[in-house]
Amino acid sequence: MLWMWLGLCSGCFLFKSSTRTSQVPQAPPAPAPPPRPAVQAVDTAEKNIPAAAPFHVAAFAKLIRKPVYHIALFCPLYLDSMQNESSTNAWLTRFPDYFVPGLEFYEGVKVAMDSLRSMGARLVIKVYDTHSASLPITKAVEDSFLQKADLILGMLSYQELQTLGAFSRQHQVNLVSATLPNDAGITGNPFLIIVNSTLAAHAHAILQYVLTNFNNVHLTLWSQPSSDDNTIAQLFLDVHRQHPQYTVMPMQQVVYDTSWSISRIASQLDVNQNNVCIFTTLDPAVALNMAYKMASLTDRYQINMIGMPTWDQIHTWFTDSSLYGLPVFYSSPFVTSPQSPAARYLQQKFMQLYQTRDPSPYAWKGFDIGYRFVWLMLQYGIYFNARINDPRANMLIPYQFEPVYKKVTDSIPDYFENRKIFFMKIYGGRTYPAGSINAAD
Repeated sequence: MLWMWLGLCSGCFLFKSSTRTSQVPQAPPAPAPPPRPAVQAVDTAEKNIPAAAPFHVAAFAKLIRKPVYHIALFCPLYLDSMQNESSTNAWLTRFPDYFVPGLEFYEGVKVAMDSLRSMGARLVIKVYDTHSASLPITKAVEDSFLQKADLILGMLSYQELQTLGAFSRQHQVNLVSATLPNDAGITGNPFLIIVNSTLAAHAHAILQYVLTNFNNVHLTLWSQPSSDDNTIAQLFLDVHRQHPQYTVMPMQQVVYDTSWSISRIASQLDVNQNNVCIFTTLDPAVALNMAYKMASLTDRYQINMIGMPTWDQIHTWFTDSSLYGLPVFYSSPFVTSPQSPAARYLQQKFMQLYQTRDPSPYAWKGFDIGYRFVWLMLQYGIYFNARINDPRANMLIPYQFEPVYKKVTDSIPDYFENRKIFFMKIYGGRTYPAGSINAAD
């Protein structure tokens, strides 16, 4: 019922993001639908593949296919707020921003599931609202549907990932954490799959990127005294210390605050070298503050400024010409080509369903992640983990999942994580693809 109810809601103009426009030109004819998964004959029996258990996980050696697959989808939908009579007028006059990401992620997943169903997949999906008062996650783990789920997809918070992570490990069911760039301190759970790369992976990728793409480098790591900045800075320092390849590229930490003068910033730069400045701040306002000061020095110093995935939220890069002379790079695990067949397919479906060809980033993620992992399950059964990087599963993004071992003595992964990090370069008011790194240890 929730799936049907949400379908009605997401088609209503009141339930659309303010960034979308309802009046758009008619889309061109849809491209061919995504390729039909080459699913083998259904086999409901549990079989052992005659080979060593992949990653030393016994369950991964089992071939388990079913005639019907059950999928649990967790999203922050805030449905209780919608049904709260005291907030009805507020909802009718202004759509709450906090509701939008979960709904848009759901919309993307729904398009993926409908597409797979149209190709013969038999799927039963139950949507759980992570902000439900009547069925919070602590109670949802006792729900009969979740107990028999073959796959869990989730747009989760830190605490929610901890709860569902414990459930997935106990019940040996794959849990895909779609958007949280954090492992929530989880260890020893090879059934956990993290799509949005952790900041540790970004630190590794950024240092590899600098080593590979820049010469004559004066490398500095810029962090503020705040706890968040210190935590991220320590990730970079640990990676730099633990990997011998970085000994040829010394890195100096600079602890700064936004009140620093331009001359004080210049004192940390080298006029004879390529100054590669890595900033650990996740705050776009802080990043922009320092970018203006760095940009004012580009006539005297060669500067390349590298930042975090959140820097893609800064639109001033493209509107203020005083920043055009500063090369800025940021890392991201989610980079798509809007001209790819899969992207045009999703745009066409959104035109048909929601009268817009502009799916939000959360809708892109929902479609891409939902399609990929259900496709893998249809192809290889519920334990698809040994084939998780099958390139045929790529839709919008070519992920690269790697097992993560927090202790070198461990034989079983703590979880799997997407380690393919893309880099975007902003220069002259435009964005350019700038390569990618597989941040494998």
